[in-house]
Amino acid sequence: MARPRTQLTAASAPTLAKLPPPVPWDLEQLPAAQLAPAYADCAAFVTRLQAQGIEVPVCWYTHGWLVARLAALAAWRTQAYAPGAAPRDAAEWWAVGVAGLQRDGEPLLAHQGRHPPPDAPWDDPVPVPELAAWVQAAVRARAARDPAP
Repeated sequence: MARPRTQLTAASAPTLAKLPPPVPWDLEQLPAAQLAPAYADCAAFVTRLQAQGIEVPVCWYTHGWLVARLAALAAWRTQAYAPGAAPRDAAEWWAVGVAGLQRDGEPLLAHQGRHPPPDAPWDDPVPVPELAAWVQAAVRARAARDPAP
């Protein structure tokens, strides 16, 4: 028997004031001041993955879904290898998290750090901006989107 659908009413809908604070791995919800350190954490995690022989597209930071996945995987790894964690936690991190990252990110490896210009997608690919420039632009855009109270 199917479960009844949850009814969302105006009275029960969450408001921005009632939403919980963002979690560190949800970069889309982080305030501008926390965005650059979060990208730096992702970059360090990518370096760690690459040192373990895991291919990560060089343009990873330009793909929002990939940044979100990397941030979540980094947090998951911390928990999977924390004192008291079960060996299965680490095994699942590898089998589900890392394997999924490799599978889903594989088509991006062909980009080799080059994308068509956003305003002319039919043009030849050009190098993506460096990570630091990309992050600076993301922080500026976030600050404009979500001005500080």
